[in-house]
Amino acid sequence: MSFPTWIRWAGLASMLAGLAWIVGSAGMLEVLPLLTQVGGHWVLGLAGLLTLLAIVGIFARDAQRTAWWGIVGYALALIGATVFAIGNVTEVGFGLEFGTVLFGLGLMSLIVGVVLLSVATLRTKVLPSWSVWPLIIGLLVFLLVVNFAAAMVGPTAGSTEKPVRWIVLAFMSAMLLGAGWMTVGYVLWSDKEGKGTHPEVEP
Repeated sequence: MSFPTWIRWAGLASMLAGLAWIVGSAGMLEVLPLLTQVGGHWVLGLAGLLTLLAIVGIFARDAQRTAWWGIVGYALALIGATVFAIGNVTEVGFGLEFGTVLFGLGLMSLIVGVVLLSVATLRTKVLPSWSVWPLIIGLLVFLLVVNFAAAMVGPTAGSTEKPVRWIVLAFMSAMLLGAGWMTVGYVLWSDKEGKGTHPEVEP
């Protein structure tokens, strides 16, 4: 398989990852009648693996131009996506509570890493800014909702059920994140030569 072809397939993986992030989150929030939280975990595990391929595609387009912090971001994103996927499978496949810890650590590392990698990509201009910013915004909003929104609006006193407003906010953030991966994936898939937006730009 040629290098440009690999980048295009990474783009397809990115688009599928975006869809998996949305569907998996919907399962976790129990907003789809046929998908339980367990199913949501499995789909998010798949999202992590697809994201892993997408990250490789993004870096492949940017590897010769990125700054050192782009490489750090790439490493953090790869580790994060791997740990995130393993955490989901560990929790639902083996019933181990440690999977929840891996889930959280992997998600944090993935988000920080992809943001760094995305900013480096903006700097080198190998991807158009309109395709990168939705991913950055989606990641940051998703991180904000996962870590803070639940605590701020919390479940109703005496109840273990989350309020509808939290569910809506969380699902919207997941849709934004999914759209970000789909946008980047579309750009990678559309570039048949794998050269990027402005290949002449140097770091």
